[in-house]
Amino acid sequence: MAETGGNARPGAPDWSEAEQSLGCPLPADFKELRRRFPEWGAFCDHLVLLKAQGGTESVPGNHDSLRKAVRGNPDSRRLFEPYGILGAGEARSGRGLVQWGYSFTEDEYYWLADTTVDPMTWPIVARVDPLEPFQRFDMTTSEFLHRVLTDAEFSPFGIAGTVEAPYYRTY
Repeated sequence: MAETGGNARPGAPDWSEAEQSLGCPLPADFKELRRRFPEWGAFCDHLVLLKAQGGTESVPGNHDSLRKAVRGNPDSRRLFEPYGILGAGEARSGRGLVQWGYSFTEDEYYWLADTTVDPMTWPIVARVDPLEPFQRFDMTTSEFLHRVLTDAEFSPFGIAGTVEAPYYRTY
């Protein structure tokens, strides 16, 4: 994503906790995105990628919170239909949603994870509001992010029509 001013920096986040918690590796392109952009920031002051470690702003912390919410409240399960949360017991074993990002306007971005296949083949499942239905996109995380930032026709997720040029702002 050279368009945003991101560049490789030394060191890479440690994804072992996240991958151990999920029971599978995460998509390589997502891990590369997290390596290239500082942990605290957002694309176009809009889209945030979850981190490798640390609280609910991380993939494992967020996933643990979602699993607990779904296990503790059967009504919460309906919010993630028809997919369910990976490892929460309501979906087919080894398959379910894993959140990787969100927007400041309530968009939610997930992978439809399947622990039996290459994570680079996991589709993106997204919605513009927690009460709206999910939309599926058969593309990688980096392709989805690129479309959000540069394709004004990528409705309802694209923001290219509202920003002059893609950027990444560190907070």
